[in-house]
Amino acid sequence: MSPRFLFSTRFILASIAAISLILTSGCQSIKDKKEVTVEILHTNDMHSHFAGSKNGSACITENDCEGGYGRVAEYVKGVKERNPNAIFLDGGDQFQGSLLYVNYHSPLVGKITNKMQYDFATFGNHEFDEGCKALSDYAKNADFPFLAVNLKPAPGCPLSKNNIAPFTVIDRPDAKIGIIGLANPDVVNQSKACKDTKFVNPFKAVKESVKALQTQKVNIIIVLSHLGLPFDEELAKNVSGVDLIVGGHTHDYIGPGSPLGPYPIVERSPSGKPVLIVTTSGEAKFLGHLEMNFNKEGIPTSWNGEPVCLGKAGGSPEITKIINQAAEPVIKRNSTVVGTNLVKMRDGLDPCREGDCLSAMVTTDAMLDYARPKGAVVALINGGNFRAALPVGKITQGDIDNLLPFKDKVLLRKYTGKQLFEAVEHGVSDVDGIGPRMIQASGLRYSYCPTAPVGHRVRSVEVQDRDGKWNPLDDNKVYVAAVGAFLASGGDDHKALADGIKISNSGPLVADALKVYLKKKSPINQTPEPRISALK
Repeated sequence: MSPRFLFSTRFILASIAAISLILTSGCQSIKDKKEVTVEILHTNDMHSHFAGSKNGSACITENDCEGGYGRVAEYVKGVKERNPNAIFLDGGDQFQGSLLYVNYHSPLVGKITNKMQYDFATFGNHEFDEGCKALSDYAKNADFPFLAVNLKPAPGCPLSKNNIAPFTVIDRPDAKIGIIGLANPDVVNQSKACKDTKFVNPFKAVKESVKALQTQKVNIIIVLSHLGLPFDEELAKNVSGVDLIVGGHTHDYIGPGSPLGPYPIVERSPSGKPVLIVTTSGEAKFLGHLEMNFNKEGIPTSWNGEPVCLGKAGGSPEITKIINQAAEPVIKRNSTVVGTNLVKMRDGLDPCREGDCLSAMVTTDAMLDYARPKGAVVALINGGNFRAALPVGKITQGDIDNLLPFKDKVLLRKYTGKQLFEAVEHGVSDVDGIGPRMIQASGLRYSYCPTAPVGHRVRSVEVQDRDGKWNPLDDNKVYVAAVGAFLASGGDDHKALADGIKISNSGPLVADALKVYLKKKSPINQTPEPRISALK
């Protein structure tokens, strides 16, 4: 399979047939036709990788990089020129994840996404990282509408003035297509959503919307979701009337070579109808492209497609110009060298959610180096804090900003061994034991079984003493920990870490502690010993 998207003969013929059908069909309803073809393009979790990525990190310019927004825009433009009725959707999390975002935030996101020809989008959890007022402004200035059936902002929330629709109906020449949006309610605890940001039960909201759409004689229904693949699979199996779920949030790649399944994943609704699920891994690496055929009852009868591997960054002169103009002052401001790394190992946004990764190991070592004179014996931070890889070679101020964009602080807390164990257990409670809540640590190591029941996965936790010896965690002993402020506040639903005894209410930024450590320890030239072990 070529790295570019390869159409099968069947796919090409179906597309030609679809265009011919559109040109000749007039305004017939789906019930007047034997078959209807719907073509979907989709992205999710783009995380401001405007210029693409290289070696696990977002690029500042497109030079020698892969993927990126320009390449997505070029591909979408070609499809829409061939088929103006193709629908382009985004499953959320355009914000956060690159040095360009750190410097320019949502206004730059909006400037670039308005060049992408999106038709509809929903909100990811990171869209709330700048607060509801900034998100409201971003949505108002977007050239495409946002959908979120489960988001019910109270009058005090700026988003209440945006009139965000729960769903929409697209009148195509040969069908009426309903699209329902689902935003991520975790923003109430994990982001900077205001107190008046309210959500309702997503299952109930989707069921009610499906009924409302069916009343309007809509029998092709798409859900645009940012709740993650496990949720999407449950939704497909428990709600009738949905034909396709375009997902995001869990950064899952499905397609050739994926252990999660082929593209698309096919479930069955309570009515027995097939429900298709598609998602891409994110970071502007792939573009989803699916074609579905429906019979006159609105039941999917066949489908075709694969993720598009985008290849070399570039493709859109307009977007390239915006990126280069934004990048020039950033490159100048962030060229100061703060250290050197000579270690090559698995690293970056996804690896830090899956187990040991170099950036988290070095960062937690830096946190403990800062806090050990203050009595700390362990350092803890969540894997979701890391948005890039620690470069091999010179490390600049810009690299640190790219790696740790959240401005988390190092705080001191006292925890019992039982609380630390609960934190480690909660950290591996996501599907397959991986996810942003995973505990990354220094002075502490653990093993777990990812296939065991949630709450019973951790097999061992050990703490290192000042002589370098590893000892089993003692449930009743009190340990002083250097912990990221996000975790200390109960972020990612880490309730045990929110219950620690406060020693300090303020501390240095995690990024600043890392810079001090790199200046002191560079070059980093030894691969750290493993701290997280997944047992088969």
